[in-house]
Formats: sequence, C-alpha cells, structure tokens
Amino acid sequence: MSAEPTTVLRPAPVGTAATSRLPLREGRTRVIQVGPDLQVHGGVSSVEQLICDYLPGYAQIRHIPTMNDGSWLSRGWTFARAVAALSRAMDSLEPTVVHIHFASRGSMLRKMMLVQLVVNARRPLILHAHGAAFDKFHRGLPAPARRLVNRTLQQANVFIALSSQWRDFYIRECELAPSQVIVLSNPVQVPARIPDRSGRPEVQFVHFGRLCKWKGSHDLVSAFAALPPALREKSRLVLAGSGAVDELRKLAAGLGDRVKFISWINPAERERLLAESDVFVLPSYGEGVPMSLLESMAAGLPSICCPVGGVPDVFTDGAEGQSVQPGNRAQLMAAMERYIVDEPARLAAGRRASERARPYDVHVYARRLAEIYQRIAPVAEMKPGQQESGA
Repeated sequence: MSAEPTTVLRPAPVGTAATSRLPLREGRTRVIQVGPDLQVHGGVSSVEQLICDYLPGYAQIRHIPTMNDGSWLSRGWTFARAVAALSRAMDSLEPTVVHIHFASRGSMLRKMMLVQLVVNARRPLILHAHGAAFDKFHRGLPAPARRLVNRTLQQANVFIALSSQWRDFYIRECELAPSQVIVLSNPVQVPARIPDRSGRPEVQFVHFGRLCKWKGSHDLVSAFAALPPALREKSRLVLAGSGAVDELRKLAAGLGDRVKFISWINPAERERLLAESDVFVLPSYGEGVPMSLLESMAAGLPSICCPVGGVPDVFTDGAEGQSVQPGNRAQLMAAMERYIVDEPARLAAGRRASERARPYDVHVYARRLAEIYQRIAPVAEMKPGQQESGA
C-alpha cells in the first residue's frame, strides 16, 4: 500500500467576472461562517441565521462565533475560542471557503486577525461588510492604520457590499478592485400573506431594533410628541428593542399609553408586531441595508426613513413610503401626520413595499450565495506523481 498522499489546496479563480464564468462544482461545498454569535441582538446575527437556515443542501455551513452579548470576560473567551477553532480548521486539508462578517471598530480589529489566518492557509475568503458607520470609522483612523485596514480588506477573494453606495465607497476609499466587490443586499423572509390594514381605528407606528440616537429613536419620540393632540389620539407609537430605553421613557413622559416600550423581540413576536402595525419608522443617521426596513416592507408596511447608506437601493421616496432628512423632526412629524389622515396613501404605499421586498426573498439570496461559494470553492489535488492511498 502506498503512503498517504499529500494534498494541495488550490483556490478557484475569483473576482466577479471570473466567478460568473466558472461552472458550479458537483458535491457539497464546505463553508465556515465567522461572525457574532447567532443569539446576539442585531441585524448581522439575523443575516447569519438566515444563511444557516436557508442555504441549499449542496452547501454545508459551520458557524464560528467571535463575540456575544455577555461581559468583557465572556466576549474575550468567545473570541479566543474562535481563533482556536479557525486555526484548527485551517490546519485541516479539507477544502473550505471562509465567510467572515465584519462591521467597524472592535469588529474590524478582531476580524483582521482572523483574515490573516485564512490568508496564510491560502483558503478562499469572503468578506461581508455590515458596518453602518464604517465610512466614518475608516476616515477617522490614522493614515498607517487606514492602510492596514485597506490591505486586510484587499485580501478578500470576494467582497460583499450591501448596496451600490457602499460598493463605491469600498472601491474608492479602501482601494478594492471592482472585480472583487459584489452587491448583495440583506435577505428577508417574505410572509405568505399580508394582513388587511384598512379601517383600523388607530394608526400604529413601529420602530424596532437598537434604540439609540444614531437610529433616530430620540427624534422619533420627539416628533410623535409634537403631533397635534387630536392626531396623537388617533395613533400610537411602539418601540421594541434594547439600548437607551430609560432616556426614551423620560422623553415620552406625559404621552401616556400613546407610546409603548417593549423589550427585544424574537422573530415570531416581530411578525405579530408587524401584523398589528401600520407604518414602520426608521429615521436613522447611517445604515447598511437595515434588516428591520426589509422585514417591514415584506410585511406590507409603508416606511418613513432616511436616504442614508444603502436605503436608496431598496426604498424609493414617494413609492414605498416617505423619506425624511436625518435629524429633521419637522419633516418626520409631517410624514407621520400624513399617514394618520390619509389611509388610501398609507395602504397603497404598503402594497408597493410588499412588492418591492420580493426580490430580497431569502430563498433567492441563499441560492445566489451558495453559487458564489461553489464557484470559488478550493479543490483538493494530489501532487504530481502521487496516487490515491490503496490504489
């Protein structure tokens, strides 16, 4: 019997143009997904979970968590375990694609270390950018640190940006090659049926996710408080999530049961809340492509949001809802007022939102992502002159 053959991992050619010409490979493609724990509250974890749940059977995925919502000690331990797990996986000769999700600040610093492990092992690398404020983070770095971040991002075989605006930023300011970058907006589960929201006695505005100034939560409560009393009596505002809840409760003092706060909600609770609501509001100062916006649109809700980040790629002012400028509380109040008094406009925008969300269906997204995995999947080859064990 001959000795066990030595294998060489050869990554497939990469780049948008190159990968589109490559045939899909037969058999399973193994993928390691790296990013926040699936239980972490936030849009990145939601995307990761959908990828795990909906990938076609020919792509086998393993998730390695790099952070959690626990203490600093717990977070440090989680990251140390991630480094160890990824190191072991890179030591294996099993062909694997590595898909790393990242944002800004600490997330970027953690992922820089992990990227180097993957590059040293010569495995195909997908970097998936999520940071809603990555541009501000990047521009605020000292020049040497900015160059180091750019070199890290340039290691990607495929770089996923959430929108055309973000694609242009990464090409222009991070000096990525256009052939590296693809636009793949966040996925959404499209419900089988949209509730009939006509004739409701009250208009319920909903705002969920991280509750903070960056997301416009404070602007929203202030704008709602500024509505004429007669219109406030015909409406209510529900804020669901974690963050600056105490500050927002103080801001809403005196509004009584017109404003309701609930804690972070799971997917089933989110579906119920969206079915009960009439308008989604997200007056944020920066975004990637917000999962909460896509989820609300898929549920048939018109939205009031700001044209920031990747929002214009998935939302058109005057069609699926209304755009307002970040921090402009007068515009925000006027948009809310319109949807309280104009039911036909509100319902029509909701119908258009539902249609607009369909191309972002998670089934379509998962198939496209799986094809990217297959096209860049490495091939395990024997060195010249070797033969299979037992041949």
